[in-house]
Amino acid sequence: MAKPKVASDWLCGCAGCHMSFLDIDERIVKLVELVDLRSTPITDLKHPDASGVDVGILEGGINNTANEEVAKLMRKR
Repeated sequence: MAKPKVASDWLCGCAGCHMSFLDIDERIVKLVELVDLRSTPITDLKHPDASGVDVGILEGGINNTANEEVAKLMRKR
């Protein structure tokens, strides 16, 4: 069975929520074994490839047109 492809991005707000993701210690290793992390602001993988993702996680609210574009891009993925 293929791993679900996951992408995350942040909108209006700080990087704290995404950075706290790294604080789950050894559980992050288990998580990486279960999913294919395609893009996230805390890695060099800023945007997934054209094949898209199965799960998109957005953190923060839409506060301006740049945030709106990020949200639309995530939906399109």
